[in-house]
Amino acid sequence: MKKILATLAAVIFSTSTLFTSALAFDQSLLSIGVSGNYGLYGGNGKEENTNSSGTLERTTKKDGAAFVDGYASIFAEYEVNDNVSLGLSFVPMGIETPQNVNSGEGGDNQTDIKVKAEFEQLTTLYVIAKSDLGIYGKAGISTMDIEIASENAGTYGDLGNNTGMELALGYEHEAGDGIAVRAELAYHEFDDVSANNGQTDKNTITVTEMQGVTGRISVVRSF
Repeated sequence: MKKILATLAAVIFSTSTLFTSALAFDQSLLSIGVSGNYGLYGGNGKEENTNSSGTLERTTKKDGAAFVDGYASIFAEYEVNDNVSLGLSFVPMGIETPQNVNSGEGGDNQTDIKVKAEFEQLTTLYVIAKSDLGIYGKAGISTMDIEIASENAGTYGDLGNNTGMELALGYEHEAGDGIAVRAELAYHEFDDVSANNGQTDKNTITVTEMQGVTGRISVVRSF
């Protein structure tokens, strides 16, 4: 993930060389900010239980499962011109799903299997286009790590990095002294993921059509 962050940052600041001399970009065109986010996220889940001989014994599907979570994010933007900026946002905390409990689905048919996921290091590289009226649109590419925590189900493999996209529409109000307040609504979409618990009698979880909608309030300071 450190390599990804370094690459995204390099893209932003190297782009500025189109408008300024190398290693001497105009810091007066830089903005930083913090956002409060409240999101609704969901997807379709499928659990497949396979016995030690490799025979699929049971498939459980749960479509349209959703959860809500609030979190903070930070961002930096570089102004390309009066109406277009490039930005990089980062969520320093995890976004955690509720725990899913499958009653009596352990190997003895009595033990509960408990699984939950956490989305970590959500990072978005984006371009934002503003109108003179304060209305703006945003489009970006996102990346995050997904960690699965389980009880009584073995250890799920590392899902690694997951990529997606973000589209947002918002309004910016200039408060003076280089400070602005934004309100926006964003749509997110991520790639499908799958993981198993590494046991002989394997339990495989697949999540598809991961999507989300986030309401966001931001405070921006321009230099």
